[in-house]
Amino acid sequence: MTSDSHSTADAEIYGPRIATFIAQYGEVPPLWAYAPRIHPMSIYWRMGTGEDHEYLFNAWAVGLTWSIDDRVAYLRRWNPPFSWLESVASFLWPEDFSDSQLEPTDEHFARMHELGFGSRFDWERCFDVKPEDYPLLDDVSSGWLETNALLPR
Repeated sequence: MTSDSHSTADAEIYGPRIATFIAQYGEVPPLWAYAPRIHPMSIYWRMGTGEDHEYLFNAWAVGLTWSIDDRVAYLRRWNPPFSWLESVASFLWPEDFSDSQLEPTDEHFARMHELGFGSRFDWERCFDVKPEDYPLLDDVSSGWLETNALLPR
């Protein structure tokens, strides 16, 4: 299955839940808002509820025709923690990422820093922590939601 057909299938599968999020929030919340305080590399994002929301988010995001300014505005509404800057970069510049290019480059980090999202240093410092120390005190988001608040009503 190609990534395009996979995305189309995911959009069909997740369409009703995407519509629920849009009705409730005006858009689909990003991963860090959906599951506050869960490290981006946690197994949570590879199994069960977290993985399901990641697929849902990606099904929604792949269909966006937003400009870079729209994407920046979305991210500012959801205030990404530094530890999630990999996801920020791939959301801002999806065309730059593929199965072989997963991590942001120095150029991506420089651009994110200019936009006020943080630097490579911020990301490394906050991303490379022990699970019991995550998140660091300055690696938080005002966009975090309670997980149960995101369940369809």
